[in-house]
Amino acid sequence: MDQYDRDTLLHAHYATLSAFWERVLERTGYCAILLSAGQQRFFFHDDQGPAFRPNPLLVQWLAQEKISENSWFVFSQAAKPILLFHQPDDFWHAATVAPHQLEDHLTLEIFSDLPALHAALGDHLQRIAGSEKEIVQISEDAPPTAANCVINPPNVIHALHFQRACKTEYELAIMRHASLRGAKGHNAAQRAFNEGASEFAIHLAFLKATGMNEWQLPYGNIIAQNQHASLLHYQYQDRDVGEHLNSLLIDAGANVDGYASDITRTYIGPRCYSQEAADLFSELLARMQTHQDALIDQVVPGANYVDLQAAMHRSLAEILVDTGILTCDPEEAFTSQLTVPFCPHGLGHLLGIQVHDVGGQQLDIDGYTQPPPEPYASLRLTRPLAQDMVITVEPGLYFIPMLLENKQVDGAPIDWSLVNLLTPFGGIRIEDNVRILPAGAGVENLTRDAFAKISEAAAT
Repeated sequence: MDQYDRDTLLHAHYATLSAFWERVLERTGYCAILLSAGQQRFFFHDDQGPAFRPNPLLVQWLAQEKISENSWFVFSQAAKPILLFHQPDDFWHAATVAPHQLEDHLTLEIFSDLPALHAALGDHLQRIAGSEKEIVQISEDAPPTAANCVINPPNVIHALHFQRACKTEYELAIMRHASLRGAKGHNAAQRAFNEGASEFAIHLAFLKATGMNEWQLPYGNIIAQNQHASLLHYQYQDRDVGEHLNSLLIDAGANVDGYASDITRTYIGPRCYSQEAADLFSELLARMQTHQDALIDQVVPGANYVDLQAAMHRSLAEILVDTGILTCDPEEAFTSQLTVPFCPHGLGHLLGIQVHDVGGQQLDIDGYTQPPPEPYASLRLTRPLAQDMVITVEPGLYFIPMLLENKQVDGAPIDWSLVNLLTPFGGIRIEDNVRILPAGAGVENLTRDAFAKISEAAAT
């Protein structure tokens, strides 16, 4: 995306965002929305803490790394948004650079002194609201900035969260970049694994290829070799490499301007403990890729993701029966929920500023929600799919001892010799990020497009 395209898309993005936020003010009766950027948090009894992450709603207006803590953003009808930017005089840390490039789109006021910023903010709010109108203040653990501020009113937050699901062309361009950066990291991770690297070394290879520090990752890398792949959010990274390298499941994404990619791939290792097991795992991996392809084909505007979750389990039942892991017919496997311990998570979720983006179970702008049905309690996406949503599609197949032990006690029709054969491989997950196109046009697969772009560049 060159600068001309970026400026054009950003202008359209702000126009779309402003029009929606104005409608929210009209329907809720408030005169302005005030966003707090937030501030650094520290660990208990410590002067250190995690990296600062700003208010996600503000990231829609400003790139995440261009947001300074203790800043405030004011949006009101028929007026240019105001950014009161905190840039303290500090010789301990480098100052966040103020976004002067956005001055065509917003009024930028820079303050080194926090009390002066608060005084200026009070003046703006008094001018906008007068003495009678109420202002929405969206902030974390912050007292009302003025007497007429209403903290985090649900009707406004529901509306803003619901809107975030469908992306503008500007957001999509950023997310394509995030996918490309993530794909570069995955390719480097695969190369390192094939060379016999440890989980930790694979993690370092991913960081180097993406050019990110750990604090810039959208979520902690899941780099799981062998049986670790049966832990869905495995968080450690072993420094040592065992005698066998059966498999690698890597779930890792990239961050660009506060927007995430979320990509998972599974690979067979260079030193499997058993050729018989490797052959069966290879067959399962190929079947799971076909399985994911078929599910992506069903991602269309208006589709019910709960139905797609059920379709995932129906297809998984066929895979498990065809490979002899389940010793009953597929219909019995599905209706008796025998597939659930083999895949206890949801098929996917909304993706955007947050990895598990908000509003996935929200059916309308007023905040009415639909929780997932009991067999699929982990499903984060229950609202109907719509054009320009970006979602993940991530079917899985795992051999999780703590879940399968219960089935063994119950005498479930499972070939335990095959389960034992495959348990050292942990499991399989394949995850792509897809944008929903108009009806009949399929999807834009951001993940596979990114991998293809890298391959094309390498071939030229």
